[in-house]
Amino acid sequence: YKTNPDLFTREDFKLYNEVKDRVKEAVASHFNIDVAKLHLTYPTFFSELTGVPAQTVHDEYWHPHVDKETYPSFHYTSLLYLVNYKRDFTGGRFMFIENNHQVNRTIDPKEGRVSVFTSGPENRHRVEPVTGGTRYALTMGFTCDPKKRIADPGYELGLYDHQKKDEL
Repeated sequence: YKTNPDLFTREDFKLYNEVKDRVKEAVASHFNIDVAKLHLTYPTFFSELTGVPAQTVHDEYWHPHVDKETYPSFHYTSLLYLVNYKRDFTGGRFMFIENNHQVNRTIDPKEGRVSVFTSGPENRHRVEPVTGGTRYALTMGFTCDPKKRIADPGYELGLYDHQKKDEL
């Protein structure tokens, strides 16, 4: 958004911030953390997964992985699903993996559903390959380390009144 400032409107950033705050509150509540000690961290991103073959190893989302290894600042991972499994896409379910590489829990993405989990090795996971349609989700990582916090997207553009510079 910094390189293409017309991509998102002020209303888009406001909606994102409201959604982020609700997800942050859900993470804090679920894990019994003071919401003031939980911070948005890098990276936060939208994902668009299709059945198109991977171009790079980073596109191969279906391999088992641990978020903390990929994104060291993450303490908690959240996924907000923006479309429905079977209605908008096939494949693409989220799968937690045991140490023996067996799937122990599968989450069917549903529009508006939020999944939250700790980002360490206790939550190794993968996404099954998308076989049809397009799967969209918003990933937001949260940290308890104030040194690893990031400003809300749009903050440096002056879009938020509630965030003070001394908070960052």
